[in-house]
Amino acid sequence: MTLDTRIFILDEVDPQETFRFCRGLLDATDQHTFSDEQDKTWRKGESFVEPTNPWTISNSPGQGLPAWLMLHYRPETPLRTPEQAAEHDEDCNLPGNAGFVAEWGPCDGKYHRRACWLTVSFDTAYGYRDDRGYGCGDLHAEYVAKLGQWLDPMGVRWEWENEFTGEVHTGYSRLIDLASGGFEASAWFRTTVLPFIEAEAKGGAR
Repeated sequence: MTLDTRIFILDEVDPQETFRFCRGLLDATDQHTFSDEQDKTWRKGESFVEPTNPWTISNSPGQGLPAWLMLHYRPETPLRTPEQAAEHDEDCNLPGNAGFVAEWGPCDGKYHRRACWLTVSFDTAYGYRDDRGYGCGDLHAEYVAKLGQWLDPMGVRWEWENEFTGEVHTGYSRLIDLASGGFEASAWFRTTVLPFIEAEAKGGAR
């Protein structure tokens, strides 16, 4: 099992530049391969690329990096507009979708995919532990915080999703929910992230 933490970047940024920054968080080097390809559609056992499919930049798996990094985007356009995010799809619990409606009622849009310019995904095994004592949650909290601090000076808005709870958050304060203790106890957290959390609590800018 793995922890997949997703960051939704709401404003326009360069996908390739963002991917390079995130690779740096993983200490990836030129020896660590990656791909940048348009996603395929699978239908009746066959795969093909449709013009409207999004793109994915992804580190190749199995290279010994602390997380599998994936970034989903569309060239020069949002990955998903608010109008597209509002649309129902086959995963919605719409009337007539037996099983979902009986338990949850008609779809209210709560579980629709987020409107955003692109998404970043960090995926790490639950059993991960590094020499700092960080588990997968601590590691992802650090990645989210560092990516946020890279985006903030550019005025780029972002959100992140806690896969443990399914909740989407803005800013740094709820990162503690994701961490198991190593992240919160680190000197880097106290000197670099905690001031942002305290500013949020006072209603200041993140």
